[in-house]
Amino acid sequence: MPVASAATAALAARLAGRPGLVLERAAPLARLTTLRVGGPAELLVEARTEADLVFLLRTTHELAAPWFLLGWGSNVLIPDEGIPGVVVRLGEGFRRAAIRGTRVAAGAALALPKLALRTAAADLMGLEALAGIPSSVGGAVAMNAGCYGTEMKDSLVSVRLVEHDGTRRRLPYAALAPGYRRTNLRERRAIVTRAHFELTPAPPGAARARIEELRQRRRGALPTGHPNAGSVFKNPPGDYAGRLIEAAGLKGKRVGAAEISARHANVIVNLGGATATDVFALMLAAHHAVRDRFGISLDPEWVLAGALAARWREAAAAAGTPRMTDGEART
Repeated sequence: MPVASAATAALAARLAGRPGLVLERAAPLARLTTLRVGGPAELLVEARTEADLVFLLRTTHELAAPWFLLGWGSNVLIPDEGIPGVVVRLGEGFRRAAIRGTRVAAGAALALPKLALRTAAADLMGLEALAGIPSSVGGAVAMNAGCYGTEMKDSLVSVRLVEHDGTRRRLPYAALAPGYRRTNLRERRAIVTRAHFELTPAPPGAARARIEELRQRRRGALPTGHPNAGSVFKNPPGDYAGRLIEAAGLKGKRVGAAEISARHANVIVNLGGATATDVFALMLAAHHAVRDRFGISLDPEWVLAGALAARWREAAAAAGTPRMTDGEART
């Protein structure tokens, strides 16, 4: 990582005296991702409370310092050279949840599986299918995460967020225009801090039984034993990315220590020592093979962080495929 930019150095000086902000310079990011690849953050900042996050974003806005939000660390690819500017993480104050009747409020840094298990224990239904998604609540909100026919938008009523200039808002989830694995949070440059759900009462034990049923189903379909970041590509209309990649003959293909899983072709695994460059090369290989054989351009579900977003656009344009995921700066 190069010497900190003037904007980042000035930002660090402004933030250093605030107790609710934890700063780390040249912070390794691979350890914070489920794929275990990627370089360092120029400056990693953890905000412990919403007030601390407001202060952080106001300051980055004033100093025109770039920032990138890193949540659970799944569904993201960090480049080997790392991320310039500030990488933001949400701390302990964002990991709480409250249940009142059928209404549930959850902090953005709370693990989505933990929230699903907690609501199931309260005999509330609505989040069972999401219990196997390795995401924070905030990351799931940002991409309208879904599985087994259930999406966040099905039970999510409203969100509390902080805009890029530090302004706090509470909005109905519909205002974020949730679609298939996307919302407009990218365009808003906003960070979700809390999510409000309306769930359905369930017979005793029914929600927990459904979670276990889906857990067994998921365990039989997805690779285990090696780090991965979940589904690489969105499913195209009427088909499945994994089926297309497998049909293109790429199941088990390796570049360096990265492999298109022999168990599920829409998952790339780190066999040990893989680099982001290895993983990115496999993404391009899968994309081009499916395009050449089926005429379908697969759209990344992963967030391509830092310079990887531009690299993907360039590669896709060179291949005659202009589409790319809207997620360039969040997970």
